[in-house]
Amino acid sequence: MNRHLAIALLGVAVVVGGVITANAGPAAPAAPAAARPPKIGYVDLQRSLNETPVGKRAKGKLESDKKKKQDELDKKQKELQGFAAELDKQRAVLKPDVLRQREKELQEKYVQLQERYFQLQQDLAKQEATLVREIFGKAAPVIQEIAKRDGYTMILEKNEGAVLWAEGGLDITTEVNKKLN
Repeated sequence: MNRHLAIALLGVAVVVGGVITANAGPAAPAAPAAARPPKIGYVDLQRSLNETPVGKRAKGKLESDKKKKQDELDKKQKELQGFAAELDKQRAVLKPDVLRQREKELQEKYVQLQERYFQLQQDLAKQEATLVREIFGKAAPVIQEIAKRDGYTMILEKNEGAVLWAEGGLDITTEVNKKLN
């Protein structure tokens, strides 16, 4: 089950649980905690990534790695362009079988460059996902502490698509970021 569906189902369960408890009437004994309405907040981990020292360090490393990978791709692309230019210069004087062989080499080098590009993109996406998980791992205890202290029923993550809109008063990101510093 994907994360968005799980969050949505959890939210529906909280609301339905509250409605059932509220409609149970005087015959059903209600627990004290169930008598209060659910309190839901949210945290913007992308903001935490951008605003906290730990997030800034992680983003800096990601940007550095991204630049190194881009430099590698640029170098390989220049090599490929040089090979293609040289082949174009020699095209008229090469024997047909040698020309076909060099064109095949050029095509193989192009495919290798594309494969490397996609591999580096995947590596960066994995690295970014790991970075977000690390921030969440550091923020989770802080979020839990705030939620318990302030009586939240649920805290959602804003950038995961679960929160389309919410009042600013429900946002606990600033407090989380202060405690992460």
